[in-house]
Amino acid sequence: MNLARTLLISLLASAALFAQAATTNAQLMPYPARITTEEGHFPLTQGMKLELVNISAPRSRYIRERLEQALYQHPVARLSKENSGQQQTTAQLLIQADKIAASPIPQFNQNEGYRLAVSPDGIRLTAETELGVLNGLQTLLQLLYNSDKALTAMLIEDRPRFPWRGLLIDSVRHFMPLEDIKRQIEGMAAAKLNVLHWHLTDDQGWRVESSAYPKLHKLASDGQYYSRVQIKELVEFAAVRGIRVVPELDLPGHASAIAVAYPELISLPGPYQMQRHWGVFEPLLDPSNPKVYDFIEALVGEFAELFPDPFLHIGGDEVNPAQWQQSKAVQAYMQQHKLADSDALHTHFNQKLQQILAGFDKRMMGWDEIFHPDLPKDILVQSWRGLDSLTEIANSGYQGLLSTGFYVDQPQPTTYHYRNDPTEQAHPTPLPPGKWQRWQFTMPRLKGSAVTGEFTLSESEAGLKGNIRLNNQSLRPLRLAEQTGNLTRFELDTWMGPTRFELYLDNADKLRGRVLVGNAPYALSGHRIDKGEGQVPTEAEAAVTLTEAARDNILGGEATIWAEIVMPHNLDLRLWPRLFAIAERLWSPAEIQDPDFMYQRLMAMQQYADTGIGLQHNQQQRQGFASLVAESADIRLLEVFSQAVEQAQYYTRHHLKYQAGNYHQQERLNRFVDFLPAESLALVTLNQAISKVPEDKEAVAQIRATLAKWQQNQPALKKLIAQSSELADLQPLAEDLDKLLALADTILGQCRQPELSEQAAALREQLWALAEVRQQEVVLSASLAIESLLDQCL
Repeated sequence: MNLARTLLISLLASAALFAQAATTNAQLMPYPARITTEEGHFPLTQGMKLELVNISAPRSRYIRERLEQALYQHPVARLSKENSGQQQTTAQLLIQADKIAASPIPQFNQNEGYRLAVSPDGIRLTAETELGVLNGLQTLLQLLYNSDKALTAMLIEDRPRFPWRGLLIDSVRHFMPLEDIKRQIEGMAAAKLNVLHWHLTDDQGWRVESSAYPKLHKLASDGQYYSRVQIKELVEFAAVRGIRVVPELDLPGHASAIAVAYPELISLPGPYQMQRHWGVFEPLLDPSNPKVYDFIEALVGEFAELFPDPFLHIGGDEVNPAQWQQSKAVQAYMQQHKLADSDALHTHFNQKLQQILAGFDKRMMGWDEIFHPDLPKDILVQSWRGLDSLTEIANSGYQGLLSTGFYVDQPQPTTYHYRNDPTEQAHPTPLPPGKWQRWQFTMPRLKGSAVTGEFTLSESEAGLKGNIRLNNQSLRPLRLAEQTGNLTRFELDTWMGPTRFELYLDNADKLRGRVLVGNAPYALSGHRIDKGEGQVPTEAEAAVTLTEAARDNILGGEATIWAEIVMPHNLDLRLWPRLFAIAERLWSPAEIQDPDFMYQRLMAMQQYADTGIGLQHNQQQRQGFASLVAESADIRLLEVFSQAVEQAQYYTRHHLKYQAGNYHQQERLNRFVDFLPAESLALVTLNQAISKVPEDKEAVAQIRATLAKWQQNQPALKKLIAQSSELADLQPLAEDLDKLLALADTILGQCRQPELSEQAAALREQLWALAEVRQQEVVLSASLAIESLLDQCL
């Protein structure tokens, strides 16, 4: 079976799930835990009576506003002017919590479940808490958006799988105005995400007004910071929508901004200047200086006043110990406290920090590096290092969150995020006896150290199976493996993204082929280190498995939008609609994971997020494209072109900027590539059609129609590119699309014919050449789809 086709098939798809979707036409995301369809419909009419019971005044206003907004766009339905805090049996739309919330601030780990009953007589949304009501409201709004004159009678009983479902927004690398963040909060509420993790301090800036240490925002923010009034406004705005706000105060590293404002608190003397580049830098707070702890206590006090949530994130990641090692005062302090090395000093610092936080009734939260058995069990560790790290944290009795695999600042296929489960990690089983071989490989990256590893393949009656180890991590099974002619393919998900090896194994001394990380091809080298036939030698493995007792220690996960190549003008475009898929992974039952079903609903969310919520992903692309051409130009030409291309995925764009000397705060982020989404949904649809070739004639017709649309667009597109200085360097990419369309026509014309097999190797070589990263960090990803077409037609 073709690899691309297999990707679209989930082994755990439930027939009942599809029956539910078909019966209810429920284009819902996240998908509810349980839907039961019933007889009849509820007609949507003018003057529907809304009754709100046990709902606080701010949330009552919000609920009514959202319903009125939804129904204003509806062809027939409207609310009546009547509103009451008392239940009335005549209400057609009843929304009721068991009791009014004791606090306007959402509380950690509250019951967020709800029950939504639609009958011919009316709609009843009930929940134990106001948070549950808010979640049910979002489901109701999606149902209304996708309905015409009536709602199908149904019962939805729903609750989240994980209590922590977050989004980190980085306001430091590039400042994000308050209104842009508020808009993302509206989207988060719609996706049933419940935590905004606000990254406010880092090397490139300090974004919080401070009364105690005003030079922080006066000298280290470039004038771009949030006032205390603005922060309180945003916290209240989020709270009404059921979203907690957890701030991040980065300590002791990522401290270049602190160094600019208060160099006397840093381990080595300055002077320091504002850091404009991206990366990990040396300034560290001086743990031997008592004034550092006064500084921290004052700041924690200010943060505690602004952010009522019980958690405060202290960062704690990527501590470069160089300054500590060079400071005589720090070294003397370490000797005094019998601290053996910089890691011990970091833990010692975190212990003192934890005590300060406890004095303000705050729980410490930080990245993997803060994890240490000398810290109390009530800390929360957020893992950017992956499932191995998270498993170790949870098994040790500490609570944790997963962010690896949810880094949405990286353009990645939505299916990659969708497969990423905080509590599920694939462990290898013994390979079946057969013809086996073991290879060593090295994959150079554009920045940082190369990825190295070994893989073992076994060919038997069970097919091609294998295991792989990357960078000395745990051994992993290959998700998919196959042979097409003399080409061997296999893949798995890694911290880099969906990683596909495409190899020629005909020369034991020289491994040939490529590695696709997402859509970005990387070269590799290597050699065979062993082979045999029969029982495959056991590979040494000390994999850490999540214990059943530790599962409850994993609270959920957070998507992260780091802002090195993200600005307000493309923030929505980077997040939506794929954030709905991550939200579903954290909300919905684990069994709901079929990619076709997900994409069906994600494409509906693409429009709902725009017109139903007010997110600006579509608008930002249109405005971005319009900024690149003359006012009279037809940007639809660029929109059609954008269906066939994508940003280079993983951190390829970042690394290319680093190589070119452009990895800094002043780099332009308003080129064509900056107005592309993370993934072309048009290519998703094309790949789905390709997976049905050649048996499905409608799919073949759909493919031809898509290719014809691109072909018809080409003459006017190339003329537009020639007329715009902003697009001039895309001319070779447009010409490559011409070549690709010609190859596609050849493949379709000879599908399943002997002559195609004779040309396959040459065609594949041409397709690989067209898939390289091109100008503006763009990949002609359609070439990967046409290669799948070639495989289907062989």
